[in-house]
Amino acid sequence: MDNSSDKNEQEGKYKPSRRELIKLVSAAGAGALVGGASNSAMAASNGGVSSQTFSLFEKKYETIDDMYDISKDIRRFDQKYTALMRGMWDEEVRPSTISYGAKKSGMVPFAQEGTPGYSMVDWALHWAAMAGTNTCAPLANLGVRGAGNYNDWSRHANPTFKRQTFEDKAEISKKVKRAARFLGASLAGIAPYDERWTYRKWFDIDPSMMDVKSMEIQHDKMRETEGVFPFKPKSVIALAFEMDYNALQAPGFISGAAPALAYSDMPEVAFKVAEFLNLLGYKSIPTGNDTGMSVPIAVQAGLGELSRMGLLITKKYGPRVRLAKVYTDLELEYDKPTGFGVWEFCKRCKKCAEICPSGAINIDRDPTVKSSTGSKSNNPGVKKWFQRQERCMLQFDRNGGTGCSYCITACPYNKLDTWIHDTAKLLTGMPVGRDIARQLDDAFGYGKKTAEAAEAFWNKED
Repeated sequence: MDNSSDKNEQEGKYKPSRRELIKLVSAAGAGALVGGASNSAMAASNGGVSSQTFSLFEKKYETIDDMYDISKDIRRFDQKYTALMRGMWDEEVRPSTISYGAKKSGMVPFAQEGTPGYSMVDWALHWAAMAGTNTCAPLANLGVRGAGNYNDWSRHANPTFKRQTFEDKAEISKKVKRAARFLGASLAGIAPYDERWTYRKWFDIDPSMMDVKSMEIQHDKMRETEGVFPFKPKSVIALAFEMDYNALQAPGFISGAAPALAYSDMPEVAFKVAEFLNLLGYKSIPTGNDTGMSVPIAVQAGLGELSRMGLLITKKYGPRVRLAKVYTDLELEYDKPTGFGVWEFCKRCKKCAEICPSGAINIDRDPTVKSSTGSKSNNPGVKKWFQRQERCMLQFDRNGGTGCSYCITACPYNKLDTWIHDTAKLLTGMPVGRDIARQLDDAFGYGKKTAEAAEAFWNKED
């Protein structure tokens, strides 16, 4: 007889046993199916509850300031101090960044060679996934502005085509988002241009002066410029790109191939979206990790919520996305920031912080406005959980040059659209269900990178 729940009740906190968890998820699943059906939220593909079930708990806000506590004195951040850029000049981060690049490129033999995820086949997959960004926008994944497809600002800033006029702002906004998804984005939303999220100074590097693989750079070729656009943006189209679920479950280079592939898609699709707007006669600039902060723009565009780990969590993919954006002088109808329970869930869950190998993620229950981490890469002024990004970069190196993504894999929102996963998601929206949702995730073994997942990735039939 299992007495674990009695013991937990005596301790003042209810933690159901594994058997009880299965009963709970079954009961919740039945209830979710009924609720989902009544709200037209049935997933046609598998008969389960789709991510639309979140609408039961959604709350829309007029602006990001209504959603989060943001100081009126918040200062624009300098791009030079992002963790990725610091890897190019800051000796606190640069050694591990160079070592990471050497291991990733194969210049240093894999310490884990022969283990699942670290074979030459796995390594080749990773670099094949990176080929798009390495060819179309070298170093753009690191935040280098004006790289490749992101480079020709003058062309997009000076349209040669007759400007079209649109009387129905809602209709053209709908078409812009539809075009973005058709052209390859997984998600698309529209935010008003907000100068606070544009870097005060851009940190520019000539990609020709840096070896993409070794991460070595001639320091005198780095330069800072004022963060000023060649035109006045009115709207920002936020684009999200899904990362492969099965790849992220695997260790090593297979896991690293998931963000690599998203980074390859970003410059191509963002360029196409900017070209679509340019052909309509509007000045438009495609960007990736550069130019401005992607997460607050995506939040304002209604794509998701800020999380404990500092990443965006979307309703459909959880944190399993990479972000790009397109700045334009076309005034569009803006989407509303939408909350669906992430903020309160992150206060209680802490799974990403507990599993982070480097201790980079803040484990305190409550977010704060000021950082106490001492990291140069934190910008105070927004109530959130501040990270220690230097440790994150160090872990990239420790993992043999494969990146990390443990936090993304561990997050309970990182699920596919199956009924049991959607039931867990549904529970996260209920105050009484948040602890249970985390425990369900643990009980069924989700959130761990395993050797079995590496084998399953290669054996998966589409």
